[in-house]
Amino acid sequence: MGGKGSGSISLNNKWIKTKWLQSSRDLKPFVPETKLFARSSLVQMTGRYERVYFKPTTGTGGNGIARIERAPSKTFRLKIKTRTVSVRSIEDLFRELKKTARGRSYLLQKGIYLKTSGGRPFDLRTMVQKTKQGKWVATAVFVKLGLKNKVVTNYHQGGKLTLAKPTLRQAGYTTAQIEDYMRRLKSLGLKTARCFEGKNRRFKELGLDVALDRKGRLWILEVNTRPNFYGLKTLPDKSLYKTVVRYGAGYGRTK
Repeated sequence: MGGKGSGSISLNNKWIKTKWLQSSRDLKPFVPETKLFARSSLVQMTGRYERVYFKPTTGTGGNGIARIERAPSKTFRLKIKTRTVSVRSIEDLFRELKKTARGRSYLLQKGIYLKTSGGRPFDLRTMVQKTKQGKWVATAVFVKLGLKNKVVTNYHQGGKLTLAKPTLRQAGYTTAQIEDYMRRLKSLGLKTARCFEGKNRRFKELGLDVALDRKGRLWILEVNTRPNFYGLKTLPDKSLYKTVVRYGAGYGRTK
């Protein structure tokens, strides 16, 4: 663990963070099945799920993530960035992924079929920050709207940040449903903050990446311990950005 000049520490290891979430009775139902990459876990995960994500154990910005899809006749499609490779067997798939990993640790995660808004897949980011008095507050909920042909929705991978409520409305939800999702997203953020604080009290900010699947279920894809929020400046409404900056000043992240 380490910090980068701020009062909040950061943890880059996704496997440790996943195990923390799984250790919480409240949060475990929201965590997609995740395993360390190995031949045996690849066989298990691709046998169990039609879509599996292959992601580096450490890394940010959606870099190095690939999507595996099971195709007919025991073949697979492997999508890395915008390139798609057809793979004929599990052995060939394992070799291809090992080549991509280049000796680094990777995870396999159950693939979530994201809800779309205006034809584009999206996930949600919930920001929680700690006040000077030591209280956790859900300070922002916003959307990362992905490109149709991309593996991830990240801002640095061509995704677009936008407001949550209009996006959910365009996805077909009613005002009452949207308010319920906003409440549940904030609650997930605060429960995650309490879980992480139980492991180390020096966490002062977290950014949850939360998927909304096509059946309306929420899933925690990842917890960022040094979340990037500067893209919020691109929104016409600057209030979310100003709120996050104001709270960040309390622990030295912002001025």
